[in-house]
Amino acid sequence: MVNILYSFAAFLFRVFFKVFYRYEIYGLENIPKEGRLVIMANHVRYYDPPLIGCILKRKIHFLAKEELFKIPLLGYLLGKIGQIPVKRGKPDRSALKGALAILEEEKVLGIFPEGTTRGSKESLGKAKSGSILIPIEGKSPIVPVGIKYKTMKAKVSFGKVFYLDQYYDRKLSKEERQEAGTYIMNKIQAELDKL
Repeated sequence: MVNILYSFAAFLFRVFFKVFYRYEIYGLENIPKEGRLVIMANHVRYYDPPLIGCILKRKIHFLAKEELFKIPLLGYLLGKIGQIPVKRGKPDRSALKGALAILEEEKVLGIFPEGTTRGSKESLGKAKSGSILIPIEGKSPIVPVGIKYKTMKAKVSFGKVFYLDQYYDRKLSKEERQEAGTYIMNKIQAELDKL
């Protein structure tokens, strides 16, 4: 039932974006067909998650702000299709545990490392510490994604898989977390530069 609900929602959003945004997709061949995976993208608009979700053939579990789960019908649906609530502004061990469980099951996790929508700002924000630690602790490949909207057109570029394996199996210093975060955001910026 859950998979049917997710597939139906993805179909509806696919129709919506094709009709209203004439989306263009690049690099879809870079998405592994199986195994754990973290999708990391810039966050432009509130409907970035369904945009990515309706493009991918694999089901994707997004980290979403906790407030969305408090909206009666929306919160129920988000929970049913496997999205993960996260508290903003402070460390959330429950969200981290849920995210790592998704990767343990060899599924796809979606993260917006900036943590919030930033509109069409020229420069990307910094990656939040929690978003950096998830693919490191989960020892997961990462696909960087760039999203741009322009006059009723959405463009999405999926980059090649990369790893943060140099940071595995050890406690990171503040400098190393910043270094990893900068590396992630540079990868996302590279995809934006292609659009």
